[in-house]
Amino acid sequence: MKSIITFLAGIVFFSTGFSNRQNENIEFVCMRKHSASNTCHYNFKVDGGNFRYVDIGCKQKKRDEVIEKVKKGDLALAKEWKLPCQEVKPKQ
Repeated sequence: MKSIITFLAGIVFFSTGFSNRQNENIEFVCMRKHSASNTCHYNFKVDGGNFRYVDIGCKQKKRDEVIEKVKKGDLALAKEWKLPCQEVKPKQ
């Protein structure tokens, strides 16, 4: 009986603990290039938090491809922005 309860608790944990909501909550903010280190920093907001993707050597030529890869979950994002940028305010 104890193993059945543990098994059911595990199923509930895994079914609610992991979600694929990342596609809906990603907002591209800006891209900045750091010429001294030859890196491109892509800043994103995910659920209101600041995240970044750093492209060493600026190998990604198209910004739209990077945004699509992030929305698919193919690129890992790091917390906080290393190079801050101006956020575009929506027009009211």
